[in-house]
This record gives sequence, structure tokens and C-alpha cells, in this order.
Amino acid sequence: MAVAERAKNMMVKPAETWLVVEQEITGWSQLYLPYLAWLAAIPAVAGLVGWTLVGMGGFGVSLRLPLGTGLAMMISQYIMTLVMVAVWGWVINLLAGSFGGQANLMNAVKLSVYASTPAMVAGVFNVIPSLAILGLLGGLYALYLLYLGLPVLMKNPAEKSLPYAAVAAVVGIVGSVLISAAGTMLLPSPMSPMHSASGVAISTPEGEVNIDMKKIEALTKRLQAEAEQEDKP
Repeated sequence: MAVAERAKNMMVKPAETWLVVEQEITGWSQLYLPYLAWLAAIPAVAGLVGWTLVGMGGFGVSLRLPLGTGLAMMISQYIMTLVMVAVWGWVINLLAGSFGGQANLMNAVKLSVYASTPAMVAGVFNVIPSLAILGLLGGLYALYLLYLGLPVLMKNPAEKSLPYAAVAAVVGIVGSVLISAAGTMLLPSPMSPMHSASGVAISTPEGEVNIDMKKIEALTKRLQAEAEQEDKP
């Protein structure tokens, strides 16, 4: 199975492709390697390029992150993506009985992996941080692919696919938030680059300005300590 061919088929002719996927005998290793491993790299690498080379800003001012911080963010996002897709598959399987479907963890993971395809591909917009919001379009299409695939792989009645997909999406989003929050304890979060950066480079018409976030943090703590001292009788 060629990664590019399967990704194209999932987005261009999803109904027929779900029928093919349902017949395939596969395992976690085949789903993650090479398919998800390659696709998950798209938003992660694009984010690295966007935040360290392109930057965010306008009117001649551009904010960029140091390469080290960008690499840490890329690794964090990549790992969290792999984890969240697996958790989404577990959620889909867990909900199967509630919507008249048949629990099958492997089929549920197939759904989470392949339905995530457009969301991963749309991650290319991260190359330009100001356009990253367009990645939401890929996420919406991913939910449509899930809607089409549920009755095929989870065997639920077609009329229950819409509420099934809606609940799976909500639970999946909540789970993603919790996993991302836990991930920030280990690695910088791509959602909060300013808090994870040890420094920030700002390009201006007059040249580049480097801001040391550690020094600013230390100064803030010192000012807070002095304020507390003044408040004491």
C-alpha cells in the first residue's frame, strides 16, 4: 500500500476506499508504519518551518522561535498526534455498542487513522502560522470521512452514524485536550510557544531583535519579590 495513493483515495473517493479498508487484514504496525508515521510528520515539520523560519507577524515585524525550541515543539506535536489517533480509535470502539455497532478495536483504529488523513494533510498550512487556522477545514472533512466509515467498519445502522460521529468527535476532542495538557509536562506544547521558548527572535525593518525569555522571567520574579517586600509592614 503506497501512502500517497491511499491518502489520495481516502480524500477523493472515501466511500469506495472504506470498503477496501474493511476487507484488509492489518495490524497496528501496518497502520502506523509507514502510513500514520509519514502523515503525522506533515503538520509537525510544517510547524517547525513556520515558527522558526517564516514566523508570525505583519507590517514588517515577524516573530520567530529559536531552532531548538522549534525542534522540541515538533517532537512534542508528532508524539501527541500518534497518541491521540490511538486514543480516538479506542473511543470509537468503546462507543460502538451505544449506537448499535459491533465493537472491534482494530477496525476502530483503522477508522481513526484513515479518517485523520485530511486533517494531517491540511497541517501543511502550518508552514505559514497565520494560515494555520485553515487546518480546521481538514479536521471537518475528517469528521465526514468518519461518518462515512462508521457503518462500514463498526457495522452500526447508517441512521445512527451522525450521532455516533458527533459523540466520538466530542469525546475525542476532550481526550486530545487532556493528553496535550499532560504532554506539556514533558515537552513544550506547540499551542503555547511563547511559554516554552527560551528566546524569541523578532525581525523588524531596523534589524533583528532577540528577546531572552529566561531573563524576562527572572526579572518578573525579582519585581514580584520586591513588591511583596514593600507590602510587608
